[in-house]
Amino acid sequence: MNIHRRQILNFGAAAAAGSVLGAPAWAQGFPSKPLTLVVPFAPGGNTDIVARTVAVALGKVLGQSVVVDNRAGAGGSIGAMQVARAAPDGYTLLLCGAGVVVTVPEMVKTSYSRSSFAPLGLVNKSSMVLLARKNETRFRNFKEFAAYARSGEGKLTAAHSGPGTPNHLALLQLENLLKTKFTIVSYKGSGPALVDLIGGQVDVHFDQVTSSLQHIKGGSLQALAVLGPAQDPSLPGVQTVAELGFGEIDGTTYVGVLAPSGTPRDVHDKLAAALAQAVKDPQTVNSARELGSVALSSTPQEFARILDAEYALATQATKDGRLKAD
Repeated sequence: MNIHRRQILNFGAAAAAGSVLGAPAWAQGFPSKPLTLVVPFAPGGNTDIVARTVAVALGKVLGQSVVVDNRAGAGGSIGAMQVARAAPDGYTLLLCGAGVVVTVPEMVKTSYSRSSFAPLGLVNKSSMVLLARKNETRFRNFKEFAAYARSGEGKLTAAHSGPGTPNHLALLQLENLLKTKFTIVSYKGSGPALVDLIGGQVDVHFDQVTSSLQHIKGGSLQALAVLGPAQDPSLPGVQTVAELGFGEIDGTTYVGVLAPSGTPRDVHDKLAAALAQAVKDPQTVNSARELGSVALSSTPQEFARILDAEYALATQATKDGRLKAD
């Protein structure tokens, strides 16, 4: 399943240098007021950090300010519902990973679906890591962590940033690989989970490098393993779960921007072109690198293919009984 996902998502250099070609004439007079970029998670997490960088660059391209609005809760569905119900005029946008749009509706009843949104393009990708406190004595590396987790079902408390998120899916994958169960603790974003991990309320947290790198470099947290197909350049020497001999996990997180379905084509295309330009802005690229992620531009069609691939994974996980709301 993971190999299939990587094959679908691996659109390579074309996406990294992607742009919206052949778009019709830009909408006259748009935008004439500030835009709102809804983030369906709490401040301080991966999605929020990416959003604030992209908002500045997008605002420069469009000539209007882009205000980030955090609407956390229910695995991202609260923020997604706000955008799905917004006027399809291009002034209210959603920045999130595919899980919010296609996975959460597989878990719980929502008033929106994949068809409620029109993809504009990708903006970022980030590796995921398994985090523990730096001074943790029960397990000092991944192999000791695995032994501890296997020593008693539910013995270990594991945090993720919300039901249906890539963090949640990575946690479920690791449970499968280790053939054990964690006591799972769900949060409204990575920020609150990081606070509780540092404070000792949970044992480990599944998080993106983007939101955890500062804590790793600061010495309060350690990365036990990279939850992806390759090591992350921001964390030299930290091996993947596969390299450590425990099997493959693909926790790579792709983040993109969507508009409500029904947004006029000329407005949609103007936003998509502006977003592609903003993602390639040197400040955006450098900021992403400093945060431990990659600024990744794409066409709307490429983002749509990622949504389709994630939907295939979500429906299979639901059928297997592995993907459930908390």
